[in-house]
Amino acid sequence: MKSIEDVVTVIEDWSPARSKDRERLLGCLDALSSNCGEAIKVWQGYLDNPGAGGNQWTAVSWIGPERAKRLHELNLRSGELLHELLEIAGSEAARFHPYEDSMIEMAYRQLGAGETAPDMARAAVERMGAHRSYLGSVLDRIKSMPLVESRTARSASSPRPKTKKKSHVGKPKKGTAAGAKKAVKKKAVKKKAAKKVAKAAGKKPVRRSKQPPTGRTKRRR
Repeated sequence: MKSIEDVVTVIEDWSPARSKDRERLLGCLDALSSNCGEAIKVWQGYLDNPGAGGNQWTAVSWIGPERAKRLHELNLRSGELLHELLEIAGSEAARFHPYEDSMIEMAYRQLGAGETAPDMARAAVERMGAHRSYLGSVLDRIKSMPLVESRTARSASSPRPKTKKKSHVGKPKKGTAAGAKKAVKKKAVKKKAAKKVAKAAGKKPVRRSKQPPTGRTKRRR
C-alpha cells in the first residue's frame, strides 16, 4: 500500500531518540498482519463448511451474518491500526488513508456474473495472504534499518576546524624604540612625497625663517 511505503520512507532518517516510536510502529504492523490472518481464518472457515448456497445479490446470504459481522469488525480494527501507524510516523499519507482500499476482504458486496461465494472466498484468502507477505517484508525492512544520528547532533559532535591565529611577529609595539623609529621614517616619507608634488606643480617649498626679536635694542652712548 502506498501509505505504508510512505511510512518506510519517512522513518529512514530516524535517530536513536525515536527508538520507542519505531517499536510502536513495528507493533502496529505486526497487529495489522495478525488482523489479516484472522480474516483469512473467517473465509477459510466458510470454505471448509460452505453450507447451503445463497442468492446473487450479496455474499452475506452465502457465508452468514456472523461471519460477515466478524469481517466488518476486523476491517474497522485494520483501519484504526493503519491510521495509528501513519500518525506515529508523522506521515502526510494520514490525510489520504480513508480513501485507500482496505486490507480486509468483507462480505458486503454483490457477487459478479457467474461468481459464487466460494469463488469470492478463495480470492479473498489469496489477496489477504499477499497482504500478510507484504507486511512481513515491511517489518523485515524496518528492522534492518539502522537508527542514524540526526544532522543537528552530527554537526554538534563534529570538531570545529582550527583557525590560524594571526601572527604579530615583526609588528613593533607602541611605545617601544622600534615603534618610534618607524613613525619617524613614515613621517620622512610623507615629507619627501610632499616635496615631489610641489616640484611637479612648479612651486618651491617655502622655508620658514626664524622671526627677528620684537624688542628694541638699546643704543650705546
